[in-house]
Amino acid sequence: METTQNKLPSIASLAIPIAIELLLRNLINTMNVFLLSGYSDDAASGVGVANQVINIVLMICMAISVGASVIINYDLGAGDREKASVSVMNSVALASLFGAGVSLFLFLIAPDLMQAVNLTGATYDYAARYLRIVGLSSVMIAASQVLSTVFRSYKDAKTSMMVLTGANLFNLLLTWSAIRFEDKLPFDAVEGIGWAKVLCETLGVLVLLTLLIVKGYGFCFRNLFRWDGSRIKRMLAVGSSSIAESLSYNVGTLLTTGFIAASSLGSLALSAKVYVGTVNPYEQIIGNSLGQSGQIIAGKLIGAGEYEAAQKRVNSLWKYLAISNLSCSLLLFAFHRPLMGLFTDNPEVVAITTPLFVFEILINFSRTMSHCFNFGNRAGGYVFWPGVVAVVSLWTIYVGCGYLFCNVLGLGIAGIWLAMTIDETLRGVFCTNAFLKRKWQKKFLPQKS
Repeated sequence: METTQNKLPSIASLAIPIAIELLLRNLINTMNVFLLSGYSDDAASGVGVANQVINIVLMICMAISVGASVIINYDLGAGDREKASVSVMNSVALASLFGAGVSLFLFLIAPDLMQAVNLTGATYDYAARYLRIVGLSSVMIAASQVLSTVFRSYKDAKTSMMVLTGANLFNLLLTWSAIRFEDKLPFDAVEGIGWAKVLCETLGVLVLLTLLIVKGYGFCFRNLFRWDGSRIKRMLAVGSSSIAESLSYNVGTLLTTGFIAASSLGSLALSAKVYVGTVNPYEQIIGNSLGQSGQIIAGKLIGAGEYEAAQKRVNSLWKYLAISNLSCSLLLFAFHRPLMGLFTDNPEVVAITTPLFVFEILINFSRTMSHCFNFGNRAGGYVFWPGVVAVVSLWTIYVGCGYLFCNVLGLGIAGIWLAMTIDETLRGVFCTNAFLKRKWQKKFLPQKS
């Protein structure tokens, strides 16, 4: 008799396309900052800070997709494709409505947000104008995240990766053109880059939606309007804790940016923060993709009632995650000076980044616990207490101690990274302990129609 385990995709078949997709998503922001660093440090810093707001939107959308992924994988693991279709269409509609609201919100208050994080002068002007434009793409970012989740749940991670590859290449061409031919355009390079991102996000979603319909991965037009209250409630129950965590982290990052801007090194430290923040997401790509793959597979096993197999699958990821996260961080540290040299020729800025990359080694190794066991907890729907602990830790350690270390004790930007290290370690230890004690199985979300 064929078991659910025999039907599952391998970790590698999911992780490799997911890793490429994450790499390409990061590449857009990296290329924007890289190309703008040769145009103007103020423009690069402004766009870098504005992208932190977009990252908040991205993380919230990813959290919504976490809830969608858990419910869809439960349905598919239980062999109920009709319920899976309802979950797919409800998640797409929910994400799109959320994204539309965020798009309007950012368009209206972008200048106020950038002023709130202590940006001034040309940096503020660039950031406010860029955010106002790029904020319009929030609805597409939300839809794109959920559509990618749907493809992965149907064991097809390659399609969204290939679509994103095309969108990124097109975005890169438009970004370069906006700077190279600025004098021939009705707007400056920063606004041109913003509009390029909006266009590429929109095209990517349209292609993904078309392919979803063609491939039939849960697409059913009538289910788009068939709102299943209990299913949406469970989806939000899982996603809300992830949203609270993601929102706290990204708002905290925005606040700590303000702490850095108000520190003794001011604009130099702010530039260093933007440049380090542009490259450090790359050290998380392999770990994140392995964690997401483990969550998808564990979710299907849980949906089929094979709890022991789900526990073993997640546990077996630990050693691979530890090796990949540590190796990526060490590699980034080894080459951080030439990497920073791509963005700036200011030796003071490069010198500021060196201790930050040392901290990144510790942070990313601690993040191994979250990549492995927090994704495992999410697969089982155990998200409330990990979310509570994460929110408390982020606001007390990352933000509270970050301010204390940076601005009161005078450690400057290094104090923010020290607080980040402590916070990441504490959250990781809690998630590990909760998963190994099988708290997820005690709180498992039952399947209901």
